[in-house]
Amino acid sequence: MIKDKNMELAIKEAKKAALRDEIPIGAIIKEDSGKVIAKESNKIIELCDPTAHAEINAIRIACTVREDLYLSDCTMYVTLEPCSMCLGAIINSRLKKLVYGLPSPKYGAFSSNHSTFKNTEGLIKNTEVYGGFYQSEISLIMREFFEDKRTRFDGNRH
Repeated sequence: MIKDKNMELAIKEAKKAALRDEIPIGAIIKEDSGKVIAKESNKIIELCDPTAHAEINAIRIACTVREDLYLSDCTMYVTLEPCSMCLGAIINSRLKKLVYGLPSPKYGAFSSNHSTFKNTEGLIKNTEVYGGFYQSEISLIMREFFEDKRTRFDGNRH
């Protein structure tokens, strides 16, 4: 397997989320210069905010750091294929590239059955999309997280 330090940083963020009992999804945003300007993970439970996905959190930080709504010279690396909400934010922030790890057949903006982005060629005209990296490692992290969650489930939602 080819090593990619950017995806490995996103995986590190995902592992941090798991330690906080959040679904282990991590994202980083890097400028073309090579500078990482945002490292984030899911914070849905922590913030009691259903929109606090890793991708949204990273975009918010990157835009704040740059004092700019647009990230047209940046690449996002995220461990799981973004959902439709996150892809909308990616499109609106004009990210240059999106690199994701594991496809998400249940909720993914590209691969799920209910995807609004499935057959919309040209909609994502400003963002290059690449997927399917580190699938084994990310799949293991997700599987272990949910197995642990099921083992500890005591009737509480969290």
